[in-house]
Amino acid sequence: MISYHTNQPYENPKSHQRREFYDNPLLPTTVFDGTDHVFVESPPFNEIYEEHIRIAQSKAPYFNLTVEASASNSTGSVRVKIVAADTIPEDEMNAFVAILEDSLPGASNHSYTYYRVCRQLFQFPVNLIYPDSLDTTITFSHSIGVDRMRTVVFVQDMDTKEIMQSKGEKFLEE
Repeated sequence: MISYHTNQPYENPKSHQRREFYDNPLLPTTVFDGTDHVFVESPPFNEIYEEHIRIAQSKAPYFNLTVEASASNSTGSVRVKIVAADTIPEDEMNAFVAILEDSLPGASNHSYTYYRVCRQLFQFPVNLIYPDSLDTTITFSHSIGVDRMRTVVFVQDMDTKEIMQSKGEKFLEE
């Protein structure tokens, strides 16, 4: 799930590219599983979102993901293992590793809090045929408190934009 709101002070070039990848949806829009665009201007947000989350969770995954995340005060690593769990469409598949900060205050309106702000985004191709697997580690520098870090790893069909599988993890301190 990716949410887009107006005037995001923490938006970085990679997250801006992701918004463009989804054809610059009207704001505020949330994209579920890469294909389900939901525009909600007023509450109850959670009730509406929960229905879309249940639908996304009901789909059988094409991949199984194992994610291990650890970090010190200035460096981190995310080990990702991707196993093909089904016959995969012959489209271009990429894996993404998002490094998130739990929450940040709004720049102009400190009463608003931004949750799970994407600070870094890494991408690599996934060329697997059932039952192949891929095992890789992403290392990076950061300035986030380890207790405020988490990662989301997802595999996306770049032709249809469908998210084929995702998994989130908190970082463990090294």
